Amino acid sequence: NGILKQEFLLTQCKDLRELKTLVEESIYTYNEMRPHLSLGMNTPNKMHEKSQQLALLAY
Repeated sequence: NGILKQEFLLTQCKDLRELKTLVEESIYTYNEMRPHLSLGMNTPNKMHEKSQQLALLAY
């Protein structure tokens, strides 16, 4: 993903474990904390929660 590369993976990691931790933290930030303009400044997980709630109401 271009966003991950541009925003998070700019540092050199000393080993695979450090890289894995950085990627996991980056994905968490991207999905849970970072608002997205295309989602009305909501996070992807917030939009997912909203869609699940709407699906339950429609059921």
